[in-house]
Amino acid sequence: MYVTEYFRHIDQVVSGCPAIISKELLFDGRTKYIGLVKGMLTFGDGSELHFKEFIDTEAGIAKYKDGYHYQKGDSLIFRYDNHPYPAKKDIPSCHKHVSHEENIIPASIPDLEDVLKEVIMYLPIA
Repeated sequence: MYVTEYFRHIDQVVSGCPAIISKELLFDGRTKYIGLVKGMLTFGDGSELHFKEFIDTEAGIAKYKDGYHYQKGDSLIFRYDNHPYPAKKDIPSCHKHVSHEENIIPASIPDLEDVLKEVIMYLPIA
């Protein structure tokens, strides 16, 4: 799959989520298979999802670096990332921060659709 196809997929996922009231998306194709997606999505309660994916689509979807940071105001609700912590060997490179920085649990890095489903669970029912 070319990276431009993946970019279209991300745009469709975001456009298909009615809970999103505004979006900022950046698609940066580096080669025909490698690219960067960055975005900020705002929801009706004022919460925001900031995300980035540095991907290679040549043989499936390989994520070199990614992160999904969900917050309301200045308060972290959750964040998934694959940032290694060399000084803290007990923290796996793929993990989830919950509510505050010290609460870190092992996790698989989800795709954007899974993160949006999780965000919706935090939104007030209208």
